[in-house]
Amino acid sequence: MMDREHGAQQKMLCVTMESLMPEKHFLRDLDSLVDFSFVYDKVAELYSNTGRRSVDPVVIVKMMLLGYLYGIDSERRLEQEVQVNIAYRWFLGINLDEPVPDHSTFSQLRRRKFNGTTLFEDVFEQVVRLCIEKGLITGKLLLTDSTHVRANARNDLYETITVADEPSAYLQRLNEQAVAEGLLKEDYKEKQTPKTKEIKISTTDPESGYMHRPGKPNGFHYLSHQTCDGEHGLITDVFVTPGNTNDRSVHSERIKTQIDKYGFETEAVCADKGYDSSEIHADMYERGIQTYIPRQKVNTDEERFQPSDYRYDEKEDVYYCPRGCRIEYGNYNPQRAGKAYYSKVKDCTNCPLKAKCIGENCKKKTILRNYNQAAYEIQCSENDTPEYYAAMRLRQIWCEGNFSHQKANHNLKRVRTRGLGKAFMHCLLSATALNLKRMVKLLTGHSPCENMAFCRQIRSKCVSAFKF
Repeated sequence: MMDREHGAQQKMLCVTMESLMPEKHFLRDLDSLVDFSFVYDKVAELYSNTGRRSVDPVVIVKMMLLGYLYGIDSERRLEQEVQVNIAYRWFLGINLDEPVPDHSTFSQLRRRKFNGTTLFEDVFEQVVRLCIEKGLITGKLLLTDSTHVRANARNDLYETITVADEPSAYLQRLNEQAVAEGLLKEDYKEKQTPKTKEIKISTTDPESGYMHRPGKPNGFHYLSHQTCDGEHGLITDVFVTPGNTNDRSVHSERIKTQIDKYGFETEAVCADKGYDSSEIHADMYERGIQTYIPRQKVNTDEERFQPSDYRYDEKEDVYYCPRGCRIEYGNYNPQRAGKAYYSKVKDCTNCPLKAKCIGENCKKKTILRNYNQAAYEIQCSENDTPEYYAAMRLRQIWCEGNFSHQKANHNLKRVRTRGLGKAFMHCLLSATALNLKRMVKLLTGHSPCENMAFCRQIRSKCVSAFKF
């Protein structure tokens, strides 16, 4: 017999939020594992002891996290979702008869009270430390990568300016060492011609950077540099730069920051070939950390000789070409922070291997040996080992997998705000959301993701390949 609903009548019900909240729910597990009361101590100096009562800062932080946990990238829609979602209200501690914080509260707090503070960085670090205490993060193997995050700026609104193309801090440091060893004169800067370059500056968000990379979308972006732990792929560090920043420029400093902050006893780091630089290899070598980074091909022409075909004699400080001719030291190049070696013209003029070595139009062979080339070669000698391939596999699973998951579910596709600081806050909250979800799944075993079993199987095989 078919029944018809004639309209629900208003009823007065005597219920509690606890009775309406499902016993098995992600937010219930999260609430039992993470105590967010530490936020009060972090923001105590930002609030006055007198005046009108504010919205509970813990409610604000937890509500913002809800937006990133459930992929709600609009604060207006977040307010609407919390208004009707009993689980959200339970997690925030807002009763059915209590109003939900207005969406404008978030924008005002972000612009005024929380702007320039480390609140969201502190929240991220608190979650990381909790994962360390639970044994989910070891810090033995750290995996690094970056991804582009679309800036809130139009690509056609920009101005082109000319800026000084100054050498990096790393090159300046190497040049200072070269001066100390007598390879370079102290007045070398006076003889150099200042270099400049043209860059695009967005008139909408000047702190973003115009990204132009092969295989990547052109336009104004930010770069989210993330480091993951090799054990379970939990994110241990987030750092944001404009989209036109080189990936390798921030790697060494971020690894050092994590080691000093969390006390990691890191034994190896892994990254893709975009991080192949003598700076990273040398800095990690000084700390006793092995690098697993693929070498970039200097010469893509397979018919030409590769740098590895030229043998270096450390005792004589000289190179030997494949034919056996000497390529001797000539001078130090401060622009590239390396020692330049040159062959003799008479050795190359009638050489039968000239086409494969320098081509028909060049007269002599030039090799630039980086100042830290010895450390570079030692680090790269571990490539093509089982540990190397295991680390590269884990990097592909965790780094690329995290970025894909964050962009699909945790608002990492683009930022709605403007400015480097707010983009940093956005990426921090996205990473915190992923860490919280994975931590709950690992500790409770509830609601596992579809690929968790596969990732766990691959991870166990890869981790077992390491000596540690």
